[in-house]
Amino acid sequence: MSIFFTLLFSTSASAWNPFLNEELIDVALSKVELQKVKFNAGWAKGEDQTLIFEVSNGLQGPIQCGAANVELIDGKSLGKVFVPKFAIPSQATRNASMPVVKGTMKSYALTCSCFKKKGSDVCVNPLK
Repeated sequence: MSIFFTLLFSTSASAWNPFLNEELIDVALSKVELQKVKFNAGWAKGEDQTLIFEVSNGLQGPIQCGAANVELIDGKSLGKVFVPKFAIPSQATRNASMPVVKGTMKSYALTCSCFKKKGSDVCVNPLK
């Protein structure tokens, strides 16, 4: 019986990885890249409980955003982790949201990244 579990664990440890041959790294966007990505945040008309983020990707490759942080006027902060990260294809716009009461936000930030081949500065689609 213990041999079966040993084989099971060793098999699962070497599971298929679509990125195995390509050395892709998930890296934070650089300052230059961030200048090509447009971020907006606000509330829909008549809605005062849900903050909507709009991210427009002006880069040549896809990006993904994994977290949002909001600093409130009273000094507190709120955070949300997006699981899975929400993807924004090249030259596209996507939305995400989190609960924040209208009128309480001081500032916001999104944490976004992209996949790059090792040694390259260009965002690439990891599925191609």
